[in-house]
Amino acid sequence: MGGNSLKPNAKKHLLDYQFTFEGKTYECIGEDKDFQIEQFRFAIKDRQWVTVKNRIINQLKWHGPSLREIKI
Repeated sequence: MGGNSLKPNAKKHLLDYQFTFEGKTYECIGEDKDFQIEQFRFAIKDRQWVTVKNRIINQLKWHGPSLREIKI
């Protein structure tokens, strides 16, 4: 899986708590956003795509307002 990033590209400018995965942009929100973005950054840097996907699913489904998909 390619195209996963925590860096801005020519089309999008990502903020500190945002990342792109599988063509969608997400933003870590809430009290633990510093911890959450570091977890996503590590997994993306380490190319742990299944982990990233599972964290996204779990964050959106179970952890209240800690992650949201955004439109840029």
